[in-house]
Amino acid sequence: MRRSELLKSALMTLVAMLVMFMILFPVYYIFTVSIKPVSTLATTEIELIPSNVTLDAYREVLFGFKGGKIEGNFTGTIEGQARLENGRLYLEEGTLKGVVKYGPFTGIKFEVPLSGVVFTVSGGKSVQGALTGKVKGLFVLTKVNEDGSIGFSVIKNVELTKGEVSGVSVSGSMEKYIIIRNAGSVEFTTLGKFINSKFFGYLKNSLILATLTVLLTLIFVVPAAYAFSRLKFFGRDHILYFYLMFTQVAGGLGIAGLIALYGILVKLGLYNKLPALAFVYATGSVPFNTWLLKGYIDSINPDFDEAALVDGASYFQIIRHVLLPMALPGIATVAIFAFIGGWTEFILASLLLTEENQPMSVWIYTLMGGIGRGIDWNYFAAAALLFALPVFVMFMLAQNYIRSGLTIGGLKE
Repeated sequence: MRRSELLKSALMTLVAMLVMFMILFPVYYIFTVSIKPVSTLATTEIELIPSNVTLDAYREVLFGFKGGKIEGNFTGTIEGQARLENGRLYLEEGTLKGVVKYGPFTGIKFEVPLSGVVFTVSGGKSVQGALTGKVKGLFVLTKVNEDGSIGFSVIKNVELTKGEVSGVSVSGSMEKYIIIRNAGSVEFTTLGKFINSKFFGYLKNSLILATLTVLLTLIFVVPAAYAFSRLKFFGRDHILYFYLMFTQVAGGLGIAGLIALYGILVKLGLYNKLPALAFVYATGSVPFNTWLLKGYIDSINPDFDEAALVDGASYFQIIRHVLLPMALPGIATVAIFAFIGGWTEFILASLLLTEENQPMSVWIYTLMGGIGRGIDWNYFAAAALLFALPVFVMFMLAQNYIRSGLTIGGLKE
């Protein structure tokens, strides 16, 4: 019997390990993809232990992708050989040095060679000589080469604010764009690398959206769960069941619901508003989370409520001072589910938000075709793992609450 039990235990352990391997293998594989060089991805071989390991994909996700567009006002200096004729300043050969600042801090430094640039100036006679002056304008960078030179950029709205050409004061505005291709140099400071990254902007949107979803969900769900668990009113035994079944079964109405929801938000002026979308997420999760929390509150002895009522407590005080402390595992479970729903939802976010307000879930989807050089799989894999990291950490920190919140409500004394 003992030998039979040992064999059975070993077999069950082996099966459990096999199932765990099948579940975790996609995660491990996407991790190996994220640490491989781009050149090694064009192969049909599965390399379980990568031979060439690099963190370039994570660096590009966190500190900026070189194919992204950067745009900012700059100030700098221009110097070179110029001539002034008939109210026009002709810069024959020169150099423009500028910096782009974010607040008081420098983010980008660049230097580009210039030739054949024409400024309109006020007054002055025909002279020729060396130009040294201060300039300002808009710097648009769309590509950086591997050697640090500018792949492609546009300098526009340039104004020569101060300067002298052989003693003649000049000022004015540029007549055309200055286009830079594969020339000059660009340098990002540490701050500039973060500004260049799209990751932190989308991360901020996701955190705002998920946090608001959690807060609104708890505001709706906690009183509702208490009412369904403790209070007696007409239809109490049927309303929640019907609402829960309707929201879970009526999936065929999804497209019609999206059209109606889009029209309502546009009419109310709430399109492209993160709080409005968080409200939609919270209301959509109310039935399931109310059902979940109600089951947990049912397991709490109602004698505590009656004792508080005898002491003169109101229903609000009972919820705040009695229910919340005792139902903390159930509330934590609801909060985590609400956070995951707001963090990972894709369809409504892509429909109801424009690019600047979209969360990370939409941004990661756009990486499959919007990077500019096809699908950069190691970049995509790194972004996907960073996107999943907050949810994983939350589960690890709150696993005891989740376990008790999901199981205690199903037990009866």
